[in-house]
Amino acid sequence: MSLLQEGQLAAAEVAFRAILKHDARNFDALHFAGVAAAQAGRPEEGISFIRRALAINPRHTSALGNLGSALIRLGRYEEALSSLDRALAIDPKAANVHHNRGFALMKLKRVDDSIAAFDRAIALKPDFVEAHNDRASVLMDKFKLEEALAAYEKALSLRPNSPAFMVNVALVLYALKRHAEALAVADKALQIEPNNSNALIARAQALLRLGRVAEGLEVIESVIKINPNLVQAHLWRCQALHLLAQPEAALIAATKARALAPQEVRVHTTYGFILGSLNRLEEALVSYEKGLMLEPGNTETVWNKALALLVLGRFEEGWLAYEYRNLRYETVAARKYPKPLWWGKESLRDQRIYVYWEQGLGDTIHFARYALLAVAAGARVTFSVQDPLRRLFEGFDPAVTIIGQNEEPDEFDLHCPLLSLPLAFGTRLETIPAWENGYLRAPVEDVARWDRRLPTGRRRIGLVWSGSQIHGNDANRSVRLAKVLPLLQPDDVWISLQKEVREVDRIALEASGIIDVSAELSDFADTAALISSLDLVIAVDTSVAHLAGALGKPTWLMLPFSPDFRWLLNREDSPWYPKMRLFRQSRAGDWDGVLARMSAALRHELET
Repeated sequence: MSLLQEGQLAAAEVAFRAILKHDARNFDALHFAGVAAAQAGRPEEGISFIRRALAINPRHTSALGNLGSALIRLGRYEEALSSLDRALAIDPKAANVHHNRGFALMKLKRVDDSIAAFDRAIALKPDFVEAHNDRASVLMDKFKLEEALAAYEKALSLRPNSPAFMVNVALVLYALKRHAEALAVADKALQIEPNNSNALIARAQALLRLGRVAEGLEVIESVIKINPNLVQAHLWRCQALHLLAQPEAALIAATKARALAPQEVRVHTTYGFILGSLNRLEEALVSYEKGLMLEPGNTETVWNKALALLVLGRFEEGWLAYEYRNLRYETVAARKYPKPLWWGKESLRDQRIYVYWEQGLGDTIHFARYALLAVAAGARVTFSVQDPLRRLFEGFDPAVTIIGQNEEPDEFDLHCPLLSLPLAFGTRLETIPAWENGYLRAPVEDVARWDRRLPTGRRRIGLVWSGSQIHGNDANRSVRLAKVLPLLQPDDVWISLQKEVREVDRIALEASGIIDVSAELSDFADTAALISSLDLVIAVDTSVAHLAGALGKPTWLMLPFSPDFRWLLNREDSPWYPKMRLFRQSRAGDWDGVLARMSAALRHELET
C-alpha cells in the first residue's frame, strides 16, 4: 500500500501478486493489484483483478468506485456509471465517486447531470480541486463562460502553481475575448514551465487575436520543434498562416495535421476551412462531410459547411445548416421563450413577432431588411438592436418598434433571431430582398448640416480601410492606410469614415489630406448622416460598408480573396445592395491589384 501511495506502481503490483500466490482470494491484494494495473496503463487487466475482488465482497464502496474509474479509462462510460451508482447507493458521501460519476456523465454529454455530480463532490469536499476544474470544463462546453472562469479560478486558487490550471484560465479568458489577460496568464504558466506545450499554444492563440500574428506563429513553430506530432500545434499553425494570407502554406500544415490524426473531426474541419480560404469550396465540402462521418452533427463542422454552402449560393441547404451558429459561443444563442420560434410555417398576419439582434453591428444592419418583410406579411414587429444602432433605427419604419439590446417586449406571439429570418422566409439567390435606394434613412437635418460643412464642386468620397482589431478575420479584411493612399486623387474630396484610427495609421492619416471628423461621429446615426452627404463610399468589409449599402449609397467594397459568405463568388455586384460594386483580390493578400483596379475605375468615372 505504501508503494502504491508513493506512485511506485510496478513494485506495488509485484508485492500484491506475491500475496496472491499465497492467498488467491485476498480481497485487498486483488483490489489494489487491479488499481495498480489500471494506473499503470493496463485498465483491462486492472478491471479483471477488481472484478475478482468484488466477487468476494460485492458491496465494497472503494472497489466499486475504482472499477468505475478503470472503466472510464477505457471509455466505457455507461458501465462505469453503473458501477459508480452502486458505490453511491452504499455510501452516498463518497466525494471521489461523485467526481468520477460527473466525469463519466461529461463524456456522455449529459451536461446538467454532470454539473450536479461535480457540485455534490464539491459540497462534500469543498477543496476538491479536480472537481472544480472538471466542473469548469463542462461549463465551457455549455458556453457558460463566466461561470467556467470562476470555477477554473477556484481550482487555480487551490493549486496556485499549476501550469495546467493556469492554461485553463487562459483558455476561458480567450473564449471571453479577454485576449490580453489570457496572454498574461499563459506567460505566468510559462515562467513555471517554459516548455509547456499547452501554455505555449494558449500564448500563441492570444497573440493571434491581438493581431501579433507573426509572434504567434513563432511560438507555434517552437511547440512543433518540441513535439512534432502535436496535432493541436499544426492546427494553430494553419490559423496563423491563414491570417498571414499564406493559404497554400496553411494547406500544407492542415495536410500534416490530417495525416497525424485522420480519425479526429477537427482536422477535417480545419482542412476544409483552409480549402475554403483558397475558394476550393466543393473540395472543402467533401472534407466537412468526412468530418461529419466521424462525428455527425459536430457544431463547428456544420457551421463551416454552412458558410461554404452560402458563399456558393446554395441557400436552401446553407440557411438550414447556418442554424448551427446558435450552438457556438461566438454568437448569441437563440433565446428561450414560452412563445414559439417562427420558422416561416405560420402566417404572420396580425401576429406580434419579436426579432432580436444576435451578432455584429454589420449583421444587424444587413439583415434588418427582414423586419420590413415581416411587416409586409402583416406582422407587428418589435426589433431589438444593439445600443450603438438605436438612434439609427429610430426612423426605420413606423410599423417596427425599436428597442435596445437588453430590452424585451412585454408581450409577443412569436419570436425569431434576426439571422434566422432568411431561412424562415425561404430566401434564395433570386429572392434576396433588396431596395434600389436602400432601406435606411438618416435625419434630413443632420444630412443638411454635413452638406453645408463639406467642400462642394468635387466628388465627396468616404473611406474605410480597417475594421475592428478583435474581428477573427481582421488580418485579411483590413489594410494599412499607407497602402491605400495612392488611390487618392486631388480632384476628389476624401473623408475618413473611421471611428477608430489605429496608431500605425495615424501619422499617414494626418499627412494625407483626408478630412478626419471621427471625433464628431458618436454613433451610427451620425455616420449615416455623413455618408448620405457623400457621392461614393469606398470600404473594406465592415459595418460601415453595410451602412452605406443600406442607405442606398454607391459603395465600392474591397474584398479579400476568400470573402464573407454574403458576397458570394466571381461577381462584381451584390444582390443584397444594388448600388454596391465589388473589387476582389485575385489571390490572397493582393490589395495592390484591388487598389489598381479601383484607381482606374475612379479615373474612368471622372472622365465620363
